Amino acid sequence: MSTWEEMQELIGAGDCAGVAVLANRLGDAGRKEVAGALPGYVRSAGLRRWDDPRTMAARVAGAGCISGAAAAAAWITRGEVRDARGPRLARQIVAAVAHRPDAWRMDVARRLADRLRLADMTAWRADLAAWEVAALLHMEAREAPPTSPAFVVGWLGWRTYVPPKEDPFFATLAPAIFDTDGVGEYLGGNEALAVARQWDRPGLRPRPLVEDLLVELDRPDLLDGCVRRFLRGGTARSLTWFVKLHALLAPDAAEATQRLRDYVRLLPLAVLSVAEPAFAAVRAADEAAPLEPALFRESADAVLFRPELKIVKAALSWLDKTAGGRESATVEALAGVLGHENAAIRERSVKIAVKCAKAVDPLTAETVRQAAAVLPAPQRAEIAAAYGEVKAEEPAPVPVLYPAVPRELEPPISSAAELREAVVLHLTNISGTLPWPEIERLLAGLVVHGPSLTGELRALAEKHRPHILRKDLILHLMGIDLALHCLIFKRTADDLAQYVDTLMQKANGFGYSPPAPELMFRRRFVEAALHLGGPAPLATPTSASGHVDPQEFAARLRAFQDAGRTPGTADLEQALLRLPGGADAAILSGLESTAAHIARAWLTEGVLVEPVVTHRLLRLPLKDGSGDAPRLAAAVSWAADLPSAALLGALPEPEKADDLWSGAAAWWPSALPSYREISAVQLLRQAVIWPRIRCGQDRTVLAFADAKGPTGPATAALLLYALSSEHPADRAAALDALLSLAAEDALPAADLGRLLAALAEDLVLPRVIPSLVDAVRAGALLWPLFAEAITAFLPTPDARPPAPFATLLAAASDYADLHHTRTPIAALTAWTPASRTTRAAKEATRLRTTLETP
Repeated sequence: MSTWEEMQELIGAGDCAGVAVLANRLGDAGRKEVAGALPGYVRSAGLRRWDDPRTMAARVAGAGCISGAAAAAAWITRGEVRDARGPRLARQIVAAVAHRPDAWRMDVARRLADRLRLADMTAWRADLAAWEVAALLHMEAREAPPTSPAFVVGWLGWRTYVPPKEDPFFATLAPAIFDTDGVGEYLGGNEALAVARQWDRPGLRPRPLVEDLLVELDRPDLLDGCVRRFLRGGTARSLTWFVKLHALLAPDAAEATQRLRDYVRLLPLAVLSVAEPAFAAVRAADEAAPLEPALFRESADAVLFRPELKIVKAALSWLDKTAGGRESATVEALAGVLGHENAAIRERSVKIAVKCAKAVDPLTAETVRQAAAVLPAPQRAEIAAAYGEVKAEEPAPVPVLYPAVPRELEPPISSAAELREAVVLHLTNISGTLPWPEIERLLAGLVVHGPSLTGELRALAEKHRPHILRKDLILHLMGIDLALHCLIFKRTADDLAQYVDTLMQKANGFGYSPPAPELMFRRRFVEAALHLGGPAPLATPTSASGHVDPQEFAARLRAFQDAGRTPGTADLEQALLRLPGGADAAILSGLESTAAHIARAWLTEGVLVEPVVTHRLLRLPLKDGSGDAPRLAAAVSWAADLPSAALLGALPEPEKADDLWSGAAAWWPSALPSYREISAVQLLRQAVIWPRIRCGQDRTVLAFADAKGPTGPATAALLLYALSSEHPADRAAALDALLSLAAEDALPAADLGRLLAALAEDLVLPRVIPSLVDAVRAGALLWPLFAEAITAFLPTPDARPPAPFATLLAAASDYADLHHTRTPIAALTAWTPASRTTRAAKEATRLRTTLETP
């Protein structure tokens, strides 16, 4: 038996210990033979990565037989032989290299440490062998361990626990946690404050790292380490553990004074969880001995100009409490926040400034008078009484909203080469469903140029999306995938008609029939397969609103007539629904095809029949039987003689508060670009999940705003659900849509106010109301919203208002100031709050005062 055959037998048996013994017994020639054969064996043996004992044995064999330290380290971390069972495997690897010189072993240890990645230490099935081998070799050599992020995290999470005095790494790595990037992310997610996961002594239970640190390291070193880590910056999560440690240390006034300048440096930009303890330390130092004037001003400015109201209010309390003896410095700091956007901050600042007025020097008094010019009249009067006449600032001009300029669509696909490129981009897109303009452009390109590329398109689909080629999945395909499937398989008209019937009959095995707009799109995608090689589809939009230019529609219809071909029914009807209002039947002069007659009838009679949408607020039982929920139900009456119009206007009577998810919802508004409220009605069942689930609501609500036509309660509900999304990008898109509608004078503001209260339990008011504040500042005309919502939200004397009610009242006051609105709200005038000290009561008083001030 040759050396390799002997080694191969041990590897095949998964005998790691035997492999290590043999590696030590072999001479250089034998090890060279094994090292040369191992790569081929690994490639051909079909080793499994995680649960194959041969994998571990092959890893041990390479470590023991490969001669170069760099190559051995590379083998130990090689992907094909990595295994999750680190500690046991590491001991066998170390045993396999026992015959190597000490310098060689340390070279391997350092190279392994350099190859470690944080992901190796924190992955679900982390491969720890490399860390374990490096650690064991450093221990054997009594060498100081490396302090790289991955090695430190490996020590924190995967060391075998021993008391700190017995841990050869503790003295080096424990202090390193304060200066090593990536450690905070690991510690922040470890609720036990980094308890070691392994121990091997009966009766010995590992202590949390923080306990060992408090016992073994000097208190000043720990405080310095925490402050040093805070100054390095980071996210709230990455600093959580250090914040907890700092809280346990609870520095006293003397310790805070020693580190005062570092704490002050943290105040302006550190995350709130760090800024708060830093500010507490500054206050403690100030109470022990008043801060130097320059340091006091730096500290006050840093905290007062932070965006978080909580810490700003704490700063005002500090300034109020410590104003004696430094009134001018205190008031000078307060002057910067007299124009704060939050009314409570403004009012508290004014009160402190008035209290200090008698001790303020003339220069500071002039500064206050100038800063007070931006205050509302009541607070401005208080400052004037204490400091002298204040000249009111000229009212800020009301922002003007301008309608959005429609974006330009890409030109049509003009060649087979351009189509090939567009299809590749579509098939390799991993970011989700393509925007509807790209889908429409690609569909038109497939119709005109697709037949010349059928073979190539099949190859592309097989490479990037093989499910397109499965005939049994046609009912699950959508968009261009569905069109490609029909093109590649050359489905017959009977096949495609059966497909549409199946969808209508809910016979796809899941009892699911697509909503009307989605069914309309599917019909068009399927129908396109019957018109391959013909003229461009009639319904391809020419505008970002989804409309088709009337002259372009007439030219396309003429192309069909000249080619002796008939456009598809769904294509024709969708094109008619996309014609803008005011299109004249004269554009069809000289056209005598059947399609032209249908179009002429629509333009002379059908388009004049306006749909009527009625709305009802219902409480419907939830699907799981756990209660009920408010829903806005709608019915559409549309007498237009067009099957697609009837389809898009048909809505089932709601029986339960169910919801609906569709990845193509962002396309729906383009199906009815002149009938925006009907699109909103169709989208409502999907919109109710927007506060909880991200499903393309940003693209959907922007596409909706791009369309035209009347708006109403369904539009209002759609915007409110979008503004409730937990994702800032979605809320920003919803705000853009709201402002776009406001610029068109198409925003149903009163409906927004009524539904804000009626649907409140399904909305997330703390997300919605800040967006309304932003809309006020942008210039949106929202007074009907505030009047309706405030009236609906006002509580009875024995009830409490919802938490964000005060913010809504503050936004209404800001609106009234900006637009000089003086229309009283009757219910607010008559309301008597249960307590006049609550923020809601104070904001109500401010709003009433504003509305009553000439």
